[in-house]
Amino acid sequence: MKEAMTKKIGKEFHICDKCQYENGFHVSFESSNGGHEIVLICPSCGQRYRVGWKITLTENP
Repeated sequence: MKEAMTKKIGKEFHICDKCQYENGFHVSFESSNGGHEIVLICPSCGQRYRVGWKITLTENP
């Protein structure tokens, strides 16, 4: 698994800094401090980006 880069998002972020792929990212969820962190993954080169988005997942009944 590639090391994730920390990325601050400005107005928009859809182009990979590493390979210049222009059509957005896949998402992954990683367990983090009682919640989950969303990690963006470039579908072309696999570069991972941590953008500071965190969520709490709940189980469906």
